[in-house]
Order: sequence, then C-alpha cells, then structure tokens
Amino acid sequence: ENCLVWADNIEIRTMTSAALTAGCAFLAFSPTFFLLVLMFHRKAHLIIIVTTSAFAFLIGSLFTSLVWLLVPSSLQTNPFLLIFPAVVCQALGRCGFVHMYHKVEGAIIASIRVHERQTCGGARGAADNSSSTNEPMSESAKLTLELNDWSCGIATGVGYGGMHALMLYGTLLASETGGMGTLYQSSCSIMPSIVNSALNAFLFSILDMVLVLLTFYGMKQRKTKEGVIALLAGVIFHTGAAFSTTPNGAQDGCKVSLPLVASFVLATLCFFQCYVARRFLPEVRYHQE
Repeated sequence: ENCLVWADNIEIRTMTSAALTAGCAFLAFSPTFFLLVLMFHRKAHLIIIVTTSAFAFLIGSLFTSLVWLLVPSSLQTNPFLLIFPAVVCQALGRCGFVHMYHKVEGAIIASIRVHERQTCGGARGAADNSSSTNEPMSESAKLTLELNDWSCGIATGVGYGGMHALMLYGTLLASETGGMGTLYQSSCSIMPSIVNSALNAFLFSILDMVLVLLTFYGMKQRKTKEGVIALLAGVIFHTGAAFSTTPNGAQDGCKVSLPLVASFVLATLCFFQCYVARRFLPEVRYHQE
C-alpha cells in the first residue's frame, strides 16, 4: 500500500519505480540526446559548438540572476518581473553567441582560402595538363558543407536545449532517484512531479532549438525586415511559453499550463516552417571557371 504524507501542499508516496524514473529521464532529454548521438558525436567541431552554446545558456542564466537581485523582495513573486528579464537575457545571449559564431566561421573560411591559394597555386598547372575531369573538392568547400547554418544551428540548439532541460529537470531527477518516494504537488495532483517536469523539459528543449534556428536566420538577415521579424518572433514565442507556466501556481494548474506550453511550441514550429525554413540557407550556385 502507498503511504501518503502531506507537508506544505506536497504529497509524497512510496518509492518511485525505476521504470517511471527511466521513462521520464528518457522523455526529458530525448530530443537533445538523440540529436547529439545520431548527428554530432563524430564531428568534433559540432561538439565544440554544442559545448560552448551550453555554456552560453549558463551565462545568460547568470545575467538573469544578477538582474533578479535588483528586484525588491516584496516583488519577487511577480511573474512579469521574473519572466521578462529571463527572456531578454536569453535572447541577447543567443544573439551574441550567433554573432560570435559567424565571426569565427568567417575567419576560419578566410584562413583556409588563403592556405589553399598558397599551397595549391603550383599544383594547378599540373592539374590543367591532366586528362582527368574529376576535380577534388577544396577544403573551404568541404567546410562550407559541414559548417552551415542548419548543422551548426541545430548543434547550438542541442546545447541550449540540453542545458535548459538539465537545469529544469536534473535536480528533481536526482532527488527522485534517492529513494525518498514519489513527489506529488498541489499544482499537478493528477501526475507525479517527475512526469510534469519531464514534459516541461521536453517541450522547452524543442522550443530552445527552434528559437536558436530563428536567431541564426535573424542575425544573418538582421538588416532586413525578414530578419527583424524572425528575431522579434523568437522573443514573443519565448515570452508566451514562459508565461504559460504561471498557472502552475494554482491548484492543478498543470492542466492549463502544459497545453499552453505545447501550443506555443507548436506555433513556433509552424512559424519557422512557414516563414523561415525555405529560405534559411542562401541559394548557392556552383559554376566551373
């Protein structure tokens, strides 16, 4: 029989089953984990992007905490004063990271092209006298195929989403595996807190990946109307998803919060697919000199 203990509107039941814990961990980290394993683990440069973007998320969270220190204690329960600084700091962090990435990418490509001109100039005459028509792909062309906004944008999203999921869910997961029982909260009495938090971590990790892709497009096109719209849309969708969590302060608020968060994630995906995806990468035309 389950033993029920109530304390400060928190209900604790006996041992969380291993299957529930493993399933919730799988749900919370599945978007970022499987992208990391299937797409990036063999590409060192993308792993570097994943790692640095996760660090960028932590820097954004640090600045958010510093802003929160300025909020008077009497206003620290005001969701507007807590959510807006967090959204703005994370948006600025994403923009700063993407701007830095484009600078580094440009420097790497320029360096490779200089190296190619220096090392391949003498070999070009011999290649012209060859009867073979198959020309090897240059190093800069290979790098362009690997370091494009799709691959690096998704890698950055994996870093942001993975670290966000870890911050949202890691502490609760660790406490649940300690054998203290299954935690139920008044904000979501219909399911264990470990399930509710796993669903939130799953949804926000997907949202983070799409927001990063919007930032990649917006920063590259920031001097155009389309780029500005993409950046503003990212802030709006992030704000809406963040405010969708406020019903959790009420009794069984997760019945409202989870559908709202899912709706904003779906709206963000639809906006990206309809407005950005088809023109995410510039059209590249290859020609032979």
